[in-house]
Amino acid sequence: MGILSDVNLLLRGYQGKPAFGGTFYISALSNPNFSPKHNLVLPDAVSKFFSFYVSSCNGLLFLDDFTGSSLIWNPSSGEHKLLPPTCLGKDDSHPAVDRRSFFCSGFGYDPKSEDYKVVRFLKIFFEEDEELEFKDDEELEFEDDQELPTDEYRVELYSVNSNSWKPISYTLQAHPFYDQSTYIDGVYFWIAFDMSAGVFIVSFNFADEEFSTFPIPECNIWKDDGVQLIEFDRSLAIVIYPPPSYTERHFDIWVWNGKSWTKKFTTEPLRDVLRLLGFSKNGKHMFLEGSNYQLLVYDLESKELKDAGIRDDFRGTLQLIHYVEGSAQLSGKSLAKKRKLHVLPDIENKEVDDLEEVGKLW
Repeated sequence: MGILSDVNLLLRGYQGKPAFGGTFYISALSNPNFSPKHNLVLPDAVSKFFSFYVSSCNGLLFLDDFTGSSLIWNPSSGEHKLLPPTCLGKDDSHPAVDRRSFFCSGFGYDPKSEDYKVVRFLKIFFEEDEELEFKDDEELEFEDDQELPTDEYRVELYSVNSNSWKPISYTLQAHPFYDQSTYIDGVYFWIAFDMSAGVFIVSFNFADEEFSTFPIPECNIWKDDGVQLIEFDRSLAIVIYPPPSYTERHFDIWVWNGKSWTKKFTTEPLRDVLRLLGFSKNGKHMFLEGSNYQLLVYDLESKELKDAGIRDDFRGTLQLIHYVEGSAQLSGKSLAKKRKLHVLPDIENKEVDDLEEVGKLW
């Protein structure tokens, strides 16, 4: 058994102040009370990431810092693989290109080719001013009736089997949000926004390598409402809740059956809650970020709200990650030997020779 054989939930968070050596961590949550068990030893390459968002699939974690640096990691074996540079070269010929930014991604499995893949979005921004400065200090003046190009979206797809990126078609003018997304059975889903169409859902099928769209529930959603996609009882669900300005917040859970939305239930009002993080696999517990940036666990049966004993130093840095230990192999470097276990304050640090020994510590 590995160090994560009895773990099905991980938590990413941030502790400390950026100017004084603060750092992101990933902690394993124990069963069944969801208290912190131990912090995982992150690959050395992550120390160069400014920050990172985590996607999970079949025991593998994808860490993306949205600057073009990313890796796939098996935390059970310690094996990881740094992804190669983007294939979306800086070939933008229009002089009004202001900047380029990776802003969203998704990680999943293609059962047809038995391949793990990453889909990643790049946005190209165009300068809005009529006079633009360039590296050679020359200025370009646009005529009054000349329109600047609309900001462009470009997408690339990475394959573990080929260890390479390729550009893929993305015809939408929709902006997907990385932190309002989820992965279910070979398909990644994002909440997206388009100036003309409003809010809707964009999905990507890793086997067909195609994007699709469908609407959110027909209900009153206000500008500042919280909206989150989750997996609920092996189905796609969307949770809608009032903005943080509300002292008490209730959560509406809608489930998608492939054709339409059905409202599953509404929670009772909860106090001092900032946002939803997710649900347990069995759908009996809801995880939330509290007003003091702490992890809260709400039991949907007993209606009891508990503090799980984890508190971050910043708002919005907590991320709940569903995890199932897997044996997927990568061709990257292994970290399995001579690891130092990073643990929480009440557990002593120990040197261990292999992952089996780590498992014996718990």
